[in-house]
Amino acid sequence: MQPQRRRTSVLFFALLLVQVLSPLAFAQADQTQYQPQTDAALEPLQQVGISPTPTAEHGWMNSDDASGETALLYRDVQLVAPTEWTERTGETTVDGFHILGHTYPVPSSWFHDLDASGIECFSFLPPASFHCHVNGKTPAQLEQLNVLGLAVMDATDKVQTDLVRGMTGLDMVAPNPFVNEVGAVVNVVLSGEQLPEGLSQRSDIVLDSHSGRFATMALDVDGLAWLVQQDAVEWVEPRPFYEILNSKGVEVMNVDDTWDNSIMSSIDSSWSGLDGSGIIVTVADTGLDNGVNNSNMHPDFRDHITGILSFPPPASVCTAYSLSPCGDDAEDHHGHGTHVAGSVLGDGTHSNGDIIGAAPEAHLLFHAIATTHNSEEKLLGIPNDLDDMFALAWANGSRIHTNSWGSAVAGQYTTSSMQADASARTHDEMVILFAAANEGADADMNGEIDLDSMGSPATAKNVLTVGASENNRGNMTWTWGNTDYGSPISTDRLADNPEGMAAFSSRGPTDDGRLKPDFSAPGTMILSAKSRSTNSVGWLAHNASYTYMGGTSMATPLTAGASALLLEHLMENLGENNPTSALVKAIFTASAHDMTGQYSSSTNGAGEAAPNNHEGWGRINMSQAVNTSYLYGHSVTTNADSGWSFIVPASADDINIALTWTDPASTPSASTNLVNDLDLALKSPSGTWTNLSNNLDNLRGLTLASPAQGTWELHVVGSSVPTGPQFFAVAMTGDYPLSNLTQDADLDGYEDDDDDCNSTAGTSTVDRTGCPDTDGDGYSNPDSNWTV
Repeated sequence: MQPQRRRTSVLFFALLLVQVLSPLAFAQADQTQYQPQTDAALEPLQQVGISPTPTAEHGWMNSDDASGETALLYRDVQLVAPTEWTERTGETTVDGFHILGHTYPVPSSWFHDLDASGIECFSFLPPASFHCHVNGKTPAQLEQLNVLGLAVMDATDKVQTDLVRGMTGLDMVAPNPFVNEVGAVVNVVLSGEQLPEGLSQRSDIVLDSHSGRFATMALDVDGLAWLVQQDAVEWVEPRPFYEILNSKGVEVMNVDDTWDNSIMSSIDSSWSGLDGSGIIVTVADTGLDNGVNNSNMHPDFRDHITGILSFPPPASVCTAYSLSPCGDDAEDHHGHGTHVAGSVLGDGTHSNGDIIGAAPEAHLLFHAIATTHNSEEKLLGIPNDLDDMFALAWANGSRIHTNSWGSAVAGQYTTSSMQADASARTHDEMVILFAAANEGADADMNGEIDLDSMGSPATAKNVLTVGASENNRGNMTWTWGNTDYGSPISTDRLADNPEGMAAFSSRGPTDDGRLKPDFSAPGTMILSAKSRSTNSVGWLAHNASYTYMGGTSMATPLTAGASALLLEHLMENLGENNPTSALVKAIFTASAHDMTGQYSSSTNGAGEAAPNNHEGWGRINMSQAVNTSYLYGHSVTTNADSGWSFIVPASADDINIALTWTDPASTPSASTNLVNDLDLALKSPSGTWTNLSNNLDNLRGLTLASPAQGTWELHVVGSSVPTGPQFFAVAMTGDYPLSNLTQDADLDGYEDDDDDCNSTAGTSTVDRTGCPDTDGDGYSNPDSNWTV
């Protein structure tokens, strides 16, 4: 009987085990197959082996059945409520990378709550989600963490359509030499910071570099199909092909007024004239004259060079171009870099002071990023992760990094945009500038430049993106011509009206609707230093040491020089020790000159009222920039309100007010790229409120025309700050002392009644609110009154 009894016991136990574990082991998934609705190019994707997985888990279900949605670049992902997750997916635990959504607005504490529970989140996805690594949580646990819904990114969400076009032999919107039918060199945004498992075993993928969330690889179509199936991968696109975006200008910007001691002291007797002294500016470009700071260096730079560094091309670029050796020196065989540097800080030594840059006493750190290929200078030395340049510049004392190059992407937010935004937030006291690009076109020959031609990284949120206006050289009679432009552009002179835009200057908006460029500066017939290592004279020869060039490439360094003067003013004349890039952008915005246009039209180009997608907020105006009121170093969280008052006298001039902040980096996979949304609100002396909100831009501004006499209130409101607290800067034209209305003694964004450490600024949110949190985990540092 013993064997029989044993068999009976085993059978009973097995049946009991099945009964207990059946919810876990045998949960049945919803077998419904949904019809994919996406703007991704499914047919070419399928040609390279990438197809949608049309299940509820991947967010394809009907919106009526969803708990919420997340807006990705190509589609709206429908989120599954945690209470329905097991029923729809068959999964009783959630592992790996998932989109986790919250109700809107997202509390600033939610990110920290998730982190404290062991969920690591990375990209914010609009309107109210994060892409997170979930480590073995049950749906019930996610619901307790206020997760509204969740989903998994589909493979078709992760790949840029233009990459697939190029790899299948179709014409690319932005042609790229790194892409063909054999394979491609691609930039990858990782979901976290880890590479996909199994990558090193693949014969169809070669890793070039990996830095944080960014990787660069060479692959074929099979490698691409495998890569986008990995949940460690969030986005794949072609490695950018960067191109060059190829005096009187300082007068147009009123820079020369700030040089003059008497003009500056007439505004404030304690102020001195500006020349860039004490500011290090980094220029990344083709090279600098002879490439070595010796007696043969161009005299306009020789005595104020901090360093010259040459960047070799990444390994994947050297392979693609069969370069041997891989890289060369910093000598400027093109002439572009020397001209750009001269516009920033050439001191005019070789012209007896006649031809000088905007900040002639600033110091130069030069990043040479060009390599000679087939007797032509190409920008092949730009690192795969742009922060390699920015971090090095910051480590060497630079406060400004100017870049007159980019890739033609027609307004897309790319991996390089994301890198620039991340770097600007990391190095928030360094002003990063990019040229808008020279893709302006009049395709229908109607005499108006078309919109949507912005380059990248100029599409980044946190950089200063600069368009090109005309110079003021009335003696030059060249016109734009009728080959590419209709009337009135065709007969317009290139450089005789500083109230108008250059025809070639790229226009906004970005693809997610943000206003670009930010500002404009002269970019036609700019006279600056000439490299003596080239016979090229650019637009027009002047002499052996100087030449004329044009482009947003020329407008950007003039703005960089103006930025150096503004930083010098803030630090030396006003005593600000650590002015931020957000403050510089706010001041330039409030003080910019709204150009009237050159065609006697209020609807053509810069004739439109600023801000617009031709000139941005207007032309840089230094004489007004040094005479603004401002505040910075304050922050808000979701639903928080920080307020100030100011008193306007009778018959006051118009007041321009600007709010800006250095936003967390977005991801190219998102439909819109704003993360933290702040609003600006004004209350007039009569009690009338004006609210400014657009949910797109991290730069907001308005004009108080003929402002009423009396006490006004200015409020910055945290509409939704999922990654907070968010610091900001406000600037306004005129001399208006700002009185703080908010009871926030330590200015950390938490009002005193809610702040557990109201005399010490901090960011903690979990155990205490507003206390120092050195490691950023949400928990406050231990102190004499609080221990862990």
